[in-house]
Amino acid sequence: MDSVTEIFLKLLFLISVRNWNMVVAGNKYNCDDQLVSGLPQSSFSSSSELSSSHSPGFARLNRREGAGGWSPLVSNKYQWLQIDLGERAEITAVATQGGYGSSDWVTSYLLMFSDSGRNWKQYRQEESTWAFSGNTNADSVVYYRLQHSIKARFLRFVPLDWNPNGRIGMRIEVYGCMYRSEVVGFDGKSCLIYTFNQKLMSTLKDVISLKFKTMQSDGILLHREGQNGDHITLELLKGKLSLLINLGDDKTHSSNTQINITLGSLLDDQHWHSVLIEHFNNQVNFTVDKHTHHFHAKGEFNYLDLDYELSFGGIPVPGKSGALSRRNFHGCFENIYYNGVSIIDLARRHRSQISFVGNISFLCLEPHVIPITFLSSRSYLALPGTSGQEEVSISFQFRTWNKEGLLLSSKVHRSSGGFLLYLSDGKVKINLHKPGKAMSGISAGAGLNNGQWHSVLFSAKRNRIILIVDNDMTSSAYSSISLQIYSADTFYFGGCPNSENNSECKSSFGGFQGCMQLISIGNKAVDMNSVQQNIFGNFSDLQIDLCGIIDRCLPNYCEHGGECSQSWNSFYCNCTNTGYKGATCHYPIYEQSCEAYKHRGNTSGFYNIDSDGSGPLGPFLVYCNMTDATWTIIQHNNTNLTRVKSANRENPHTVFFKYSASLDQLQAAINHAEHCEQELAYHCKKSRLLDKTDGLPLSWWIGRTNETQTYWGGSSPTVQKCACGIEGSCIDSQHYCNCNADRNEWTNDTGFLSHKEHLPVTEIVITDTDRPNSEAAYRLGPLLCHGDRGTASRQKGFLGCIRSLQLNGMALDLEERAKITPGVEPGCPGHCSSYGNLCHNGGKCREKYSGFSCDCSFSAYAGPFCKTEISAYFGTGSSVIYNFQEYYTFTKNSTSHASSFYADMTLSRETITFAFRTTRTPSLLLYVSSFYKEYLSVILTRNGSLQIRYKLDSHQDPDVFTINFRSMADGQLHHVKINREEEMLLVEVNQNERMKFILSSGTEFNAIKSLILGKILENSDVDEETMKANSQGFIGCLSSVQFNHIAPLKSALHHSSSAPIIVKGRFTESSCGTLTGADSTLSETTHSFADHSGPIDERQPLNNASRNDSAIIGGVIAVVIFIILCITAIAIHIYKKKSIYSKNETKGSENEDSAESALKSELSTQNTASENQKEYFF
Repeated sequence: MDSVTEIFLKLLFLISVRNWNMVVAGNKYNCDDQLVSGLPQSSFSSSSELSSSHSPGFARLNRREGAGGWSPLVSNKYQWLQIDLGERAEITAVATQGGYGSSDWVTSYLLMFSDSGRNWKQYRQEESTWAFSGNTNADSVVYYRLQHSIKARFLRFVPLDWNPNGRIGMRIEVYGCMYRSEVVGFDGKSCLIYTFNQKLMSTLKDVISLKFKTMQSDGILLHREGQNGDHITLELLKGKLSLLINLGDDKTHSSNTQINITLGSLLDDQHWHSVLIEHFNNQVNFTVDKHTHHFHAKGEFNYLDLDYELSFGGIPVPGKSGALSRRNFHGCFENIYYNGVSIIDLARRHRSQISFVGNISFLCLEPHVIPITFLSSRSYLALPGTSGQEEVSISFQFRTWNKEGLLLSSKVHRSSGGFLLYLSDGKVKINLHKPGKAMSGISAGAGLNNGQWHSVLFSAKRNRIILIVDNDMTSSAYSSISLQIYSADTFYFGGCPNSENNSECKSSFGGFQGCMQLISIGNKAVDMNSVQQNIFGNFSDLQIDLCGIIDRCLPNYCEHGGECSQSWNSFYCNCTNTGYKGATCHYPIYEQSCEAYKHRGNTSGFYNIDSDGSGPLGPFLVYCNMTDATWTIIQHNNTNLTRVKSANRENPHTVFFKYSASLDQLQAAINHAEHCEQELAYHCKKSRLLDKTDGLPLSWWIGRTNETQTYWGGSSPTVQKCACGIEGSCIDSQHYCNCNADRNEWTNDTGFLSHKEHLPVTEIVITDTDRPNSEAAYRLGPLLCHGDRGTASRQKGFLGCIRSLQLNGMALDLEERAKITPGVEPGCPGHCSSYGNLCHNGGKCREKYSGFSCDCSFSAYAGPFCKTEISAYFGTGSSVIYNFQEYYTFTKNSTSHASSFYADMTLSRETITFAFRTTRTPSLLLYVSSFYKEYLSVILTRNGSLQIRYKLDSHQDPDVFTINFRSMADGQLHHVKINREEEMLLVEVNQNERMKFILSSGTEFNAIKSLILGKILENSDVDEETMKANSQGFIGCLSSVQFNHIAPLKSALHHSSSAPIIVKGRFTESSCGTLTGADSTLSETTHSFADHSGPIDERQPLNNASRNDSAIIGGVIAVVIFIILCITAIAIHIYKKKSIYSKNETKGSENEDSAESALKSELSTQNTASENQKEYFF
């Protein structure tokens, strides 16, 4: 067998194996099996059936037996079709049909699910009621894939609407797969304890996941405790889940040592709820169902001292701290996992790590409770009583959000009077009445409209009545009345029928909306199954066997701290003291600036401003000076002149400034203003700003970006002079600052700082006042801002767009009016909003008066749309060095002590992107160094694997991450993206391979020094593998290199004179970063403006170009012909070059550098093909 055939067969085998693996993997997660078609007749049931041939057993999809589907005896909204799947399944989709060949079909329906055939739950989408759209004829199949799957044994289809010319008719199918799980039941007196091996503890993360169901509103789900009172507790409190992380009382820390996060609501509904707790270092993610709370615990979290023991269901030792209610959990757990270990599986197999307190069972018992839902104020439940009995005793439980509603009413036997039991202002009240006499009553309880279950017991015997709420004798009421009470023949719950004979149960507060359960009359429980089957009592507008209450405040749509409250049908936001108004506290009540207040006619004074309007930042107090120009004045805590002595580099004088607003609020105010400034005065006597001997600053200040600044008042960041140096008025002409003259007399360097990106000043550091007669004093003025980018001045005309203008409700024809108005033109394209997406690769769209341009300053690409890749060929030993510290010219002659000054150049995150081609291994692709011997290196190992090596702790070995899916030294172009955020590292290769890693050496990259492409020329303390890769550096092509906002390759090629860049060795610009020599992206064709903008060159993209129609048509035809000819010529040229390349590659076996020669040949071909390329906009 020849080598070509052998290679082909191996490749075919690998492809077949790969496809088989894909099929197996796909089947592993396939959950679309038909679950209904194979069920027996006994698995189908219904509320009723029209005839034996319309029974639910004939409701299978596409079947024609019987009458061709299920139809109930009466078509109304109380009918249902139920399926028993035999065991719990994961349901992913449903499908429906009408009755075969009939006019019977359902046009909309609800889907209910249950584990036990009781206590149903309605399938909802995005926390809101969701009805499925049904069929429009008898035989078409309507298929729905559920956006989130259901895990249940029983399903109910509840028709809502049907064909008005027929009746309810259904055939159905359910799709999914069997659901396997481990369950354990707790009786409220037991708990399960898991003791884990310390060696198996993860140093990086802890993950706990579980599901639970319960009818109890309180109980401990899990608890972990230490010796000193530290503990973590997950506890159910009033139907909400609370995660409590507590440091023991003996800890003394400056910040709060307790974290309490609450999620979820109505979790005591006897349905499954999922919990996930993820702990990564100080980052904690707490998820309940679909709601997640992310929080970053403070440093004290590292002090948690916990035992290697987890208890589920309760606290094993009485008296241990950590629980608020100390009630054990009563309900079921499913699939408890701790760091991937199945706790229930260990317990079932009686492993030694598991111990028990009390009794637990490995099954989930369902309580025999049937709740009912009163859907509207017209709902009622009528139940018979025993007429004439001397004692009346009624008990029930209810839950609702409404403050008012009728709970129970009845006549009084042998009298024309009666009684009403109702909710009023969240209290249960009872009123007794008889004709001709005033109403009298008693009340009990408070705040009973909180959505929790509350029990009510009403008892009356002769002339004495008792009302007890929540079995609390302190919340009970007793009364003696003159009316003799006897049991009547009917009790009405929630409301009463609309008839004239029931006037005694009419009330001003309307019917009850909410849920009831456990109804008992005369100490005998009411069988709600008999009620549902119309055997006992009657009802209207009820849902039986489910509680349909939902929490409309979860998620909370009230913004800016607005307090959410709700009724059964809606929610409300209380915006008091938030500074906002509107239905969801969205609209600010304060203006965005002092300029806006001035336009309203206000005068100077203190005002609250809201700089970001409806954004997340709240309002804050400022002083508005409106005497002439409008100035916004923001004070801080120290505006006095402060004297400083005895400060040096070892013991500096540091002062922090706190403003009347947060840094985020200050940034919003500064961004909103046209100009901001802050006066900084530095008075000195033998106190310098700069040490001329080592070039290091002796005093500096820090702004809101937390970066050290060494320029002073009256100067700017790029001019390392004080105000006197700029004006030429310094007391010593050899210095650019008065204080640097170091004279034994008082002088000063004073002026305004006006670089907005650095304001306000948050910190000042002084280190040169410890010599004899040395002294300094400083004073920082308030932050001053004027101008408003969002509020038009009275003296300026409007420049922009106006659309949809209405006057007294009538829309004005603005375009016609614009045609006859000087200075106004019809149409308003909105350049960046319409065409901003044409700026690629981090390019920013900049609006121009009649066009836009793409600002590529912070992009590694160039060109009019930031799409031109900037690439370079690196020869043997070549190196490109980008020095971060060169931004500070004071340190050009600095020594190794510079690290103390550059400690602020600390990164907790970075984003790196680049592309490369090479055939050499090992190779060094990129290296970032630090003053603290920390580094990052990206290398190709000897086998061609990509390797990322982070050393963020000089005392530890580097973290090494290898991407080893194939050799990347194959001469092809590979794209790499590295994104680090603290300890989390994400790597993407060739835009489809994505990997996640976790660093262990640290989270901060301190005092970064330089970035090197190619060979490291300086002495560096790096690991052995990085040293091997650096032995020959990098030979090949690098393209589009970006490190955060810095593009070193672009700086080296296009801005080498102004950028802090050093280039060594053979280094030439190339088009090697394109995918092929004649890549189609080298010339772009995009859509034009509606105003017929013509072709634009690189200097002025989309800048006021217009031509007449005929010129455009002729030009376009000429350009198209020209492009076709060029493409043909280039294709022929590349074909010839490829032939040469192929011949050279064939001869390559005789030369060890043949692969590199082939790469150089390809690069040469690309350079020739793109020698004079340009981008055009048509």
